[in-house]
Amino acid sequence: MKKLVTLFLALAIGFGLKAQCPLTQAVDFTATDVHGTEVHLFDILDGGQYVLIDFFFTTCGPCQQATPKVVESYYLMGCNMHDVFYMEIATGDSDAACLNWVNTYGVEYPTISGQAGGTNICSQYQIGAYPTLIVIAPDRSIVVQDLWPINNAQTVVNTLEGLGLQQHDCNTPSYNPQVSITVDQVLETEVTATFTPNADCASYGYMMATEAEIEEWMALAGLDLPEYLWTYGMPGSGVISNTFSDLTPNTEYNIYAVPADIDGNLGEVVVEPVTTTPGGGSDIMPDFTATDIEGNTIHLYDILDAGQAVLINFFLTGDPYSEQPMQDVIEAYRLYGCNAHDVFFMEISPNGHDDACQAWVDQFGVKYPTISRDGGGNDIAQAIPVGYYPTIMLIRPDHTFANRDIYPPTLDYIIDAMNGEGYEQHECPYDETLTFSMDTVILPWCEITWVTVYNNTAEEATIVKICDDRYELGFYIGSDAILSCNETEITIPQGGSIELGIVCCVTGKSIVPDLVTITSNLPDAHFTVMVDDTWSVDENEASFTLFPNPANESVTLKGENLGTVRVYNALGQKIDEFEANGDELRINTSGYESGVYVVKTGEKMMKFVVKH
Repeated sequence: MKKLVTLFLALAIGFGLKAQCPLTQAVDFTATDVHGTEVHLFDILDGGQYVLIDFFFTTCGPCQQATPKVVESYYLMGCNMHDVFYMEIATGDSDAACLNWVNTYGVEYPTISGQAGGTNICSQYQIGAYPTLIVIAPDRSIVVQDLWPINNAQTVVNTLEGLGLQQHDCNTPSYNPQVSITVDQVLETEVTATFTPNADCASYGYMMATEAEIEEWMALAGLDLPEYLWTYGMPGSGVISNTFSDLTPNTEYNIYAVPADIDGNLGEVVVEPVTTTPGGGSDIMPDFTATDIEGNTIHLYDILDAGQAVLINFFLTGDPYSEQPMQDVIEAYRLYGCNAHDVFFMEISPNGHDDACQAWVDQFGVKYPTISRDGGGNDIAQAIPVGYYPTIMLIRPDHTFANRDIYPPTLDYIIDAMNGEGYEQHECPYDETLTFSMDTVILPWCEITWVTVYNNTAEEATIVKICDDRYELGFYIGSDAILSCNETEITIPQGGSIELGIVCCVTGKSIVPDLVTITSNLPDAHFTVMVDDTWSVDENEASFTLFPNPANESVTLKGENLGTVRVYNALGQKIDEFEANGDELRINTSGYESGVYVVKTGEKMMKFVVKH
């Protein structure tokens, strides 16, 4: 009996003593209060509010004395609608006991019982005495480890005000309406801007004017700026993109917007200055450095200074007018040598992000660089400026415009523009490189199609053919058939390659399908595939060898009468040229970026991969 009494005395003494919470960082929790509302601590903190937690139990005398004072401070600090969010957490008590407590003391903030998880939360916070009030900042640090003693409500308020928090009226919810302005495009007589409100902004008014105009209009109306914008501005709600037109070139304007909350209270006016571009335009094409959607850096003057003219197609994704000339532009790209001769082709979009431009490239089969809005397309279009879409420009190597707008944008007019500058047509130096990611490679074919497959996966990969039962599929190395429909695998070493001929026919008929699909045994396999219907593997192997492939520091070319050897990158640009003395040439590749390259001598060509 004496031992039991001692235990009771120890408990009583423990509950009467005060000890601060030893933690300095909050521990997250999710629990349901006695009214069935879920409370997630970090969600509240991440919303920008401080959190006051009162740890208690219902039969604790000091807790009973302190709670009315805490409740009174709750009303003075704005009833959880402003800077601070109150809650209380019990240890050991049931939902019923806590619900009775709430009704007794008029607690309106969340109460979490011991039964609903409060006991465990008290343990996580290492609460040793009750009541213990702590305050947690939005950065999740515990800035008050024990608010005690609580003499009155003002004790709590003073502590919170010492943290920079303010008292608020519970009857008036706090809103902070805001609207942001993003300038999308600036031209001589037009400016396009997007207005984006925050969650507290129910609506807004906006307009564009010079500073002198807005001051004159405000004086005539007898209104200050917020009221004038709200009364006479264009109304908006949600995200809106608007084009202001009929502007004066080379003139300073301001774009104005004033937000309002759900009760019609106006917020702070936002002003975004903008200057329209000069009329007429310069004869010099401004320089730019941008990144295309493949991650390649495109520096305009570097290309021009190397002696190539540049043709740029400015387009808008989702615009049918921009889509119309695409086949003609692509045909011109091939007629003029696929960026390897007199003219370098590229396209730029001021509105399409990387994903939209990638869809555009896939739709039209574009092989030249595409610069999206993410890569700097909008900045380039504004700097020139470009007024209409599509606009096809031809720039001479001396940086001047040969043609600011080839119109109409047809193949005949593009050829006329090229002829006017003396640029000649050329064959593309090599067939296009197609890179297929993940586990499927789809190759176009008709009769026997010769392909080179490079294994860029970090391990040995096995190609598995898929053959419809209606078809007979054959794989060839040289003239030797290596697979029939019933055989399934070709293994390519890591970093290695294999040349295959593919042919497929419908049994008993002369009709052939349009596609053959090859998949690998690896979910993350990555292959580079070169399609070349005229490449004879035996012939190239007999007169032209290249090793190692892939290369790191160097690659060696062997063959008879090599002569002039040229190296092209994946964009089709010539990056190196050599005169081979004899039948062997060693090419230093240490300065090449990792990727696929083509080496060409005479009419012979072969691809190799550089991997650092």
